[in-house]
Formats: sequence, structure tokens, C-alpha cells
Amino acid sequence: MKLGVALSGGGIRGIAHAGALKALEDNGIKIDIIGGTSSGSLVASLYAMGYSPYYIYILFKRYAKDVVEMNSIPIVSGIGSFMKNKRVQISRFKNRRKYRKSL
Repeated sequence: MKLGVALSGGGIRGIAHAGALKALEDNGIKIDIIGGTSSGSLVASLYAMGYSPYYIYILFKRYAKDVVEMNSIPIVSGIGSFMKNKRVQISRFKNRRKYRKSL
């Protein structure tokens, strides 16, 4: 059986999702598919890229003020710039056929 997780929005309160992901990991529950809305999508994206729940928490804690003060229009480009500066590579979605077969 596969497990999918949907994370909700909620602004800075989205940091709570990192705790929920940590609790799932601590109990040996493997997540196969993850997605989210608003701040939940940020957490879901970072987790899907391989960041640990603890590191996601640290990122939220460190950059919360910057993210909250961002204008809502360029937020996606701000996240893209952050990823480029950190040299994050999205590698899990390169092979769509392999992904679809795993479902």
C-alpha cells in the first residue's frame, strides 16, 4: 500500500508540518507521495527534494521573516533564487515514465 500526504497552508504555521513529517519518520512510516498548498507546498517540495524535517524546520526558522515580508507576486521567483543559490537540484522528477510506473 502506498501512502500520500497532503499538507495545508497556514503561513508561518506551516512549520508544524515539519514536526508531523518527523513524527511519521520516527514511527517508520514511509511517505510515497507528498503535496501541499501554500506553506504546505514549500514543506512538501523541500521534503520531496530530500531535505530532512529538521532541516526544513531550520530553514523556516531562519528565513521566516524574509518570506513573510516578500510581496506575494515574486514569491515563486524568490524560492527559485533560493534554490539556485543553495544549488538544489530537482532530480526525482526527471524520469516521468519511471515515476508513473511506480504508482
